[in-house]
Amino acid sequence: MEKIKEKINNINMTWKKVIIFAIIIGIYTGIVMLLPFLNKTSFQDIGISYEMWVLFAVIIVVNCKNGIDAMIKCFVFFLISQPIIYIVEILFGNLSFEMGLYYYKSIWLPVTFLTLPGGVIAYYCKKQNVLGSIILGLGNTILSILGFCYVINVITEYPYHLLSAVFCFSTIFLISNCIQEKKKNKIIACIIPFVLLIVGIVIVKEMGLYFVSNVF
Repeated sequence: MEKIKEKINNINMTWKKVIIFAIIIGIYTGIVMLLPFLNKTSFQDIGISYEMWVLFAVIIVVNCKNGIDAMIKCFVFFLISQPIIYIVEILFGNLSFEMGLYYYKSIWLPVTFLTLPGGVIAYYCKKQNVLGSIILGLGNTILSILGFCYVINVITEYPYHLLSAVFCFSTIFLISNCIQEKKKNKIIACIIPFVLLIVGIVIVKEMGLYFVSNVF
């Protein structure tokens, strides 16, 4: 854990590294989405869902110099990586330009712009205080919600997305322990996403949402 912690928190996040990281991840994701034997597996979830991108964003922002630096670098990372995914799929797959543009504009472009305020806020998750742990916990909530959705997939279509479910919940504990130093703050960062997840499930179930009521 200490070696992982050191690697996550001690990256000199230069512009060169951000751009190279974005290009490599974009190309990798595009290629993975083209491989038919990976259909409906956890390996293609990187091109469909957000959990891996949450981890990438956290790694970038915690290694930036300040909130503005984190905001701009996180934004540029998504601004470069996401179009590359669709370019790869259009050039080497069956995705048409029109559909690629539609998916990008409707799904990933809004997420990209959300990184502007998100990057600034996320930067402060590395502050070694209660506020920092709360911010980290709120970020972890994205992972807990996605993990819950994957658990439902595993239950209904076992073993599809099992690795993604494990990834989401294990990443919560990983980044909480790697970013926060104090035990109290680590606990807060880990508890918040599960408390909010439970509250969300209760609210949704009370509203009578079909899949939650039938799975649980």
